[in-house]
Amino acid sequence: MLTVGLFSASVLAYALFSRLLDRWSVTAQIVVLAAGIGLGVAARGSGETAFDTELLRVAGELALILTLVVDAARIDLPALRRTEGLPIRLLGLGLPLTVVLGTIVAVVVLPGFTILDAIIVSALLAPTDAALGATVVNSARVPRRIRQALNVESGLNDGLVTPIVLVAASAAAAAGDPTDAWIRHAVAEVAFGAFAGIVVGALAGIALRVAVARRWTREGSHWMAAPAIAFLAWALAHGLGGNIFVAAFAAGIATTAAYGHLPETFLDAAEVGGDLVGLIVFFLFGALLVNIAGGVSVPVVIYALLSLTVVRLLPVALSLAGTRLRWPTVAFVGWFGPRGLASIVLTLVALGDSGGTPQFDATVISVVAVTVALSVVAHGLSAGPAVARYGNFVSTLPEDATERARSEALRTRGGVDRRSFDEPQT
Repeated sequence: MLTVGLFSASVLAYALFSRLLDRWSVTAQIVVLAAGIGLGVAARGSGETAFDTELLRVAGELALILTLVVDAARIDLPALRRTEGLPIRLLGLGLPLTVVLGTIVAVVVLPGFTILDAIIVSALLAPTDAALGATVVNSARVPRRIRQALNVESGLNDGLVTPIVLVAASAAAAAGDPTDAWIRHAVAEVAFGAFAGIVVGALAGIALRVAVARRWTREGSHWMAAPAIAFLAWALAHGLGGNIFVAAFAAGIATTAAYGHLPETFLDAAEVGGDLVGLIVFFLFGALLVNIAGGVSVPVVIYALLSLTVVRLLPVALSLAGTRLRWPTVAFVGWFGPRGLASIVLTLVALGDSGGTPQFDATVISVVAVTVALSVVAHGLSAGPAVARYGNFVSTLPEDATERARSEALRTRGGVDRRSFDEPQT
């Protein structure tokens, strides 16, 4: 019960003092991560296990599935095109470049890494987590189109990178196997996952549309819909042997395609539930860090620092070339690519049923752990000061500056206060 009590106390403490903590840019993730590290230290000192690793896996899967369904359900391609393509540039060009550059840097920096090891660690650290820099995507001092670009990118890149992780992990598990069975397995996982998600999402979207049109449902019950869709996609994908994360992402897209513009009342509970379970993941991750710390080396720390800086900043700069955004804006977008929930959960996915012994270089786990831990602290603490400084810069720009151009409001993720998107443009 110590685990439950300490987690609950840390969450309550943040809830009680959140306004005060916000002054120092201390996020909920920093608080629960610190509590988790405390649990890990206490357990290690007593010679006990801080938690069951399987609990981290289940909590991570639940959090990411809920997040993926909500993020995918909010995709509005016509609206994205009308934003002059900043999110599309970050996802379509910046994300692949991040994986490629991260792979090259891993081969150079991490001793003994094969190309496959490098691809795995780079793909695991490619997705971003807007919740770790909530101040950035909530603040009206940041132009709407910039915070929306960051939020949409974060909402979709985890779903897009999942197939890369699946294929690379399957290839690692099949090392030395002369057959192409691993290829068939990886393709089947993605295909059956997508099939399960499309079937569940399409049927659910049609059913919701009919129920709403005929007034069979009341708004007070709308909150049940998204979690139910997520779990149905999970169950069907698992039964078919498909990947549950691909299924969740596909289910969200298919639900919106079948229903149309899905009201937020259908999505809010899944979003809040995903946020809460996500805090559990960061808490358990903090306890796990204590066990990983002994295996951290200088190359691991160097790669983590490069992953949060050069490997993120350069692809962002290249993807935003030609947009007429000022360099402080490009640097701001490049810096706020925090690594979090998706990286943790996808690492567990890559481990599969190996019993904790990866088929790839074990250093991958240390790299992901160190990078995420640094990101939680660095991006969390820097969010407030960076927003203040960037906001001052934006206020000096002329009215016709690209940053200040009016932008269509997009539905976004991660506990974001949507009222901020309706405020007058700064």
